Amino acid sequence: MKGTELRIWVDEYDFSSSTSQLELVIEVGEAERTSLTSAAQEFLPMLAKCTVTQNGYFEGVLPNGFEAELADRFAEKSAIVTVLTQASDANCVAYVLSDASNYNMAFGAPVNGLVTLNGQWGTSNAVRRGLRVYDGIFDAVENGATVDFGVGTTKGGAAFLHVASITGTAGNATIEVQSSADGNTWVNEGTFTLSAVGGYSLTLTGTVGRYVRLSCTDLGGATAIRCMAVVSLNA
Repeated sequence: MKGTELRIWVDEYDFSSSTSQLELVIEVGEAERTSLTSAAQEFLPMLAKCTVTQNGYFEGVLPNGFEAELADRFAEKSAIVTVLTQASDANCVAYVLSDASNYNMAFGAPVNGLVTLNGQWGTSNAVRRGLRVYDGIFDAVENGATVDFGVGTTKGGAAFLHVASITGTAGNATIEVQSSADGNTWVNEGTFTLSAVGGYSLTLTGTVGRYVRLSCTDLGGATAIRCMAVVSLNA
């Protein structure tokens, strides 16, 4: 698979066109637990850690540009950062960092090259692995495509929504995360209520069916809402 298949969203922004390289690292520290009865050194896993390093290009200090949005989220625990692993697959695996902060801004200025701008995202929350369930425009009360998770859960999960743009004015527009055990009968598992662009998160509780879809139930007066969503089910 080519590196051009990866995408990165930060709240309402798809920063893929400003990004030249992504590195997602999930690691678990270890603590030694060797005792007098041990036959060799013993270690126990500690808390997990996830970071996303984003290398890209400096394109000026424009409002809503790459530099401005990195700066706004520097040391601010508020961003939702999603890495899509295979853009050509509508239901691709995604990794989501919620309540994330940008911990690093590094500029580079080679004499014979472009000025680069790199950032690094981290969070105190566990990274969520899920599937992309929607990436498009709602311009009516309508359902998105059905995504088969292979198996449902009785332990809930989480959903994340990146709202990139709103045409017109949305007053409490509602987008539901719906699930089904058989792909025919659907249940609302949670509702995103929104009036502005940005990143949104939603906790799913209890039983969530094998089949999942996003459904726009009210545009709130807007004529179109451009968004991308990821759902992660607890095992």
